[in-house]
Amino acid sequence: MKADVLVLGGGPAGGMTALLFARAGHSVVLCESHAALPERVCGMYLCPAGVALLERLGLHDKLASDARQLRGMVMVAPNLQRLETFFPHGENLPDHGLALMRPQLDNALLDLAREAGVQVRMGARPTSIERSRAGWRVALPGGECVEARLLVGADGRKSSTARLLGLTLPLKRSRAAIHIDRPTLMPVPPLGQMHVFDDGAYAGLNPIAPGLMNVSMVCDPEALRVRPVVEFINEHIARSPHLSALVELLPPDARPGVTFPTNARVRRAATHDAALVGDASGYIDPLTGEGIYAALWTAEALVDFASQGWNDLPAALDRYARQRAQRQRSKAILCELFQYVIRRPALANSILGLLSRRQAVADSFIGIVGNSYTPARGLARIALNAIAF
Repeated sequence: MKADVLVLGGGPAGGMTALLFARAGHSVVLCESHAALPERVCGMYLCPAGVALLERLGLHDKLASDARQLRGMVMVAPNLQRLETFFPHGENLPDHGLALMRPQLDNALLDLAREAGVQVRMGARPTSIERSRAGWRVALPGGECVEARLLVGADGRKSSTARLLGLTLPLKRSRAAIHIDRPTLMPVPPLGQMHVFDDGAYAGLNPIAPGLMNVSMVCDPEALRVRPVVEFINEHIARSPHLSALVELLPPDARPGVTFPTNARVRRAATHDAALVGDASGYIDPLTGEGIYAALWTAEALVDFASQGWNDLPAALDRYARQRAQRQRSKAILCELFQYVIRRPALANSILGLLSRRQAVADSFIGIVGNSYTPARGLARIALNAIAF
């Protein structure tokens, strides 16, 4: 089989990439190694900028019509001080994010891709991938062979495509992520939550359905080597009256999902004939569920550059790689700053105290987290609102 584009990976980055390339008039084959998409260790949160992206592409009603809106975020410091923040209005962005269910989102994207003409192959881990005169030649189980001009790796943080292309970089410090869905003990407002603990761990919570909370925790991997994961989660729930009033302790037979490492580094997001999207294109330690938005944004950006520059694909892929690097750089700096604060309880307590003194300052901060503002613009607004106070 011959195609313009071969996408490896059926998560949101791969599904969106395949869908948009098909919409742009290209023939596309997508290969997903699993026969059925598995559950993911994921915060299930989409920021306001991601909601705007879905609306811009005409996909909001098809992918997120039943998703719960999140109007902002509750932040809880190590000293248990609690602050409610709200996504800012204006800036041509909605004032809410979404709590999205996985793998329902992934499957919905694959269904839309099929409707657009994408050839989807489930349970099709390539047996060989090699460059050819026309681009790429990929052998699939069962003897099928796909030839494509452009290869797209959408195969996650441990991307075999990135390794094949020689784009992976050694990891810097990384953390472990834990995920489990839990029934809630009380009605919860339409707000995400972030709880920071005095040992540097933190928990992100999203109300994904009535009476159901997505609970994700991030910690140093060493913390999980000295005690069972269920014990680690229960210990942190018990030490916070905010959390213990919200979700029950886990039973001994609970099976949380765990992943490590939580970041990925690449030299760049494209070569002259291949590209990486989503987590495969680089992922920083999680703070607020940046992964789904990055998956959708990189897919849109790649398709825009490649479709407009199809006659000079190497130049188009170079432009995509440079824009991806620019966006990643500012987020990485900001995340490093957040991680520095989170690991220092006294500093985290002080910063939350300062944010709580003026709602506009707190909302500007959450505007950065929600991608309503670039980091530079958001910090400028924080400074301006703080001076005004």
